[in-house]
Amino acid sequence: MIVINKPKLFIEAEFVIISSEINIFEEKEILWYKFPVEFQNYLVTENLDAFLVGLLFLGLKNGYDIRLESQVSEKLYYNLTHYLIPALCLANPALTRIEILPKELNGQNLNTGNIAGTGLSCGIDSFATYYDHIKENGRFSIGYFTFFNVGSHGDMGGERARKVYKERLHAVREFAMGENKKVITVDSNLSEILQVNFQKSHSLRSISCVLHLQKLFRNYYYASAYRFDHFKLNLIDTSDSDIFNLNMLSTESTSFYSSVAQLSRVERSQLVSQNPSTYPFLDVCTNPWIDKPYLNCSYCYKCLRTQLTLEIGDNLKFYNQVFDLKKYQEIKYKYIGELLGKNGKSPLDQELIAYLKERNYHLPTKVYIYGLLYRYNFYKLKLKRYFKEIIENN
Repeated sequence: MIVINKPKLFIEAEFVIISSEINIFEEKEILWYKFPVEFQNYLVTENLDAFLVGLLFLGLKNGYDIRLESQVSEKLYYNLTHYLIPALCLANPALTRIEILPKELNGQNLNTGNIAGTGLSCGIDSFATYYDHIKENGRFSIGYFTFFNVGSHGDMGGERARKVYKERLHAVREFAMGENKKVITVDSNLSEILQVNFQKSHSLRSISCVLHLQKLFRNYYYASAYRFDHFKLNLIDTSDSDIFNLNMLSTESTSFYSSVAQLSRVERSQLVSQNPSTYPFLDVCTNPWIDKPYLNCSYCYKCLRTQLTLEIGDNLKFYNQVFDLKKYQEIKYKYIGELLGKNGKSPLDQELIAYLKERNYHLPTKVYIYGLLYRYNFYKLKLKRYFKEIIENN
């Protein structure tokens, strides 16, 4: 069983830390989240919502029931026990349906800030979320950006991930300053405690940070990876079901939305490229640890996908400060060939191929040669594994 104890607050220089003693059978851990001290009065100490959501995947993965030694949101408890936990277990048979055992339920609305927020990674989805909501007013208006260290900079946490987090934060703050908005940073040791793949638990990790700020955020936009029509329960990546998962993490105080789910990645890229303030800051790279002359390595799969999307729309030239366009031109046809040749294309792959055809993008013969080589190597490897299994089983 996992036991989550009542949270405590303490000040450390310009930060405020909210923590809880966590008992996992015989082991004791201290789970903490660090916020700028100016947001101390918005931190929720009445409920254990944030700690529960942060540790939920650990309980499901190991079959540990979770006992709460303080209150939890009544709405969140209902959503988790009736819908989200069963859905996650249905998506992933390796997970175990567990019980949540709260000391007390709290149906009170804690929100006083009455404003909205969203995460800012400077990627396509987060920029698209911001510009899609830029004309909203009142409680739907984005008042703050957030930036979290709970796995997106390194699945298992640690100092290497923290270093990447701090390096990326410079660009995030610079962009936010240009938009006259503050960034609420959140550092945490959640990843170190979980020790699980980020893609399987990213929504829960990120939303756990926001649930600490229920008094501030009436609404929160979490950038979705996929459009509505690509919804499915997926054991590898919860992004496919964000539109459901996020709704089930809402409380009496804060509502969560799977933002820009009405737009394809192509449409999001078009929206972002219409805003020159993004040109020096777009960051989509999956190789943050390597030394590189540009913000983006320009050759990882996300860099290539983004550059090709922007090029087809005649917008790549605007991002010459953040991409090595020479490197891209050298390898783009190989990428397109592999994109066309591979099996099991993702929804984003399918969107990009459709965009190529729609815009009559010229494909030289070598693209098809690359595609054939990719398929040849794929089946060669598959046959090699097949015969290896036969030999080992005889």
